[in-house]
Amino acid sequence: MNLKSFIVAILCLFSSTAAMAHDYHSSITDIKFNPRTQSLQVAIKVFTDDLETVLTKRSKSKVTYSANSESIKQQLAGYMAAAMSFEVTKGKPLKQRFVGSEEEADVVWVYLEVPVQNTSLSQLYIKNAVLTELFDDQMNIVNLDYKGNMHSMLLQKDETAKKLTF
Repeated sequence: MNLKSFIVAILCLFSSTAAMAHDYHSSITDIKFNPRTQSLQVAIKVFTDDLETVLTKRSKSKVTYSANSESIKQQLAGYMAAAMSFEVTKGKPLKQRFVGSEEEADVVWVYLEVPVQNTSLSQLYIKNAVLTELFDDQMNIVNLDYKGNMHSMLLQKDETAKKLTF
C-alpha cells in the first residue's frame, strides 16, 4: 500500500464518530505556512480518550478534557511543547504558542502557532512524538501546506522526526 492510500485509509477511519473504543492509534497534524504572519499554523487531531490518558499519566491524577479549563490548557501546552517541535536550523527549536483546543465528537483539535520569521523556507525539521509514549503502534500523520504545495509524512515511535526540503 502506498503512502497516499494509507493516509486516505487512516483519514476515513479517523473521521468515524463511533462511540466505541478504537483499535488503532493515530493523530493527524495539519500545518499551513502563513506568509502574512510568517508563522506555521498547526492543528493536531487526537482521540479524546488517548489525550486524557497521556495527560493523566503525566500529571499523575485523573484528567477529563475541558476546553475551558485553565489547568487543561496548561497541561496541553506543556505536552505539545514536549511532544512536538519545529526547527528551521537543526538543533534550534522554534518557539511555539498554544492557541487553544476544541472537542469534536470523540476527538480533540489542539491549535499551535509557530513563528518562523523567514519569508522562504528551504527546509523544516518536524518532530511529532504525540502519544508514542503510550502506544507502540502510534501513527502520526503530518500534512504541511507550504506555498500551495502539500507535503505529507508518517511518523511513528521508532522515527518521530523527519526533515522536509522545499
